[in-house]
Amino acid sequence: MSRVVLGSLKQVLLHLSRGGEERVLFLVGRGEEVLYAYWAQNVRSSPFEFEAEGWHVVQAHISAERHGMEVIALAHTHPSCPAVPSPADLRGMKAWPIVWVISCQSEVRGWALEGGRVKEVEIAEGQTSNI
Repeated sequence: MSRVVLGSLKQVLLHLSRGGEERVLFLVGRGEEVLYAYWAQNVRSSPFEFEAEGWHVVQAHISAERHGMEVIALAHTHPSCPAVPSPADLRGMKAWPIVWVISCQSEVRGWALEGGRVKEVEIAEGQTSNI
């Protein structure tokens, strides 16, 4: 996927980045368009890393399937900038080879692994996303 259409969710991610710990959301939609976000608890409660609560991961996929959609990206916040993958994020990207959207207080950026290399993915605002 070369881009993700976030719609109004971009502003929500910027706001969530102001918290003290990393927050995790699964972005659900069709194709490249995010139609809703499914929040997952960060069981590590850490400002430097996240681990999504297992049941929330399962529920995000069940919810997407129930609505004829799929989880198209994983979003998480970095309480401090920049919004680039950390070493832990890179390990996670290998395990979850979907687009990773990372936000900090001033930016939202998308990333994907392509041929073992990190590639930036365009973040488009669009108009149709719901939260």
